[in-house]
Amino acid sequence: MKRIVSAGSEPGLLAYADGVAVGWVSIAPREEYAALLRSPQYRPRDEDENVWSIVCFTIDKPLRGDGVVDALLEGAVAHACARGASAVEAYGHASDRGDYMGSRDLYLTHGFEPVRATSKRRVMRRRCA
Repeated sequence: MKRIVSAGSEPGLLAYADGVAVGWVSIAPREEYAALLRSPQYRPRDEDENVWSIVCFTIDKPLRGDGVVDALLEGAVAHACARGASAVEAYGHASDRGDYMGSRDLYLTHGFEPVRATSKRRVMRRRCA
């Protein structure tokens, strides 16, 4: 992570409470996630350009369920859209609400729409205005 940041990339956003980091979300252009591009389940199946991806959330255990993930998700979408994204894509788990990639329900609540189903996840997308 230090190498990525030192190279000038912004691999995600932090959430703070009282000056202490309490959460993180990965958000970057989709093509920066080589594992996504190689994945038979998650690789792009469209020609859309400037799509950004969310692939991970980390929230301090005592603050889970307190809205940190919601704030990070909205911040991530705003961050990507302000930097030229056409849409933000995520890979929500179909049933596990505590999954590190987020859940389908989390994304639905925040205006994401299902694109396609994989074995355990749903590829979700929210267009930038």
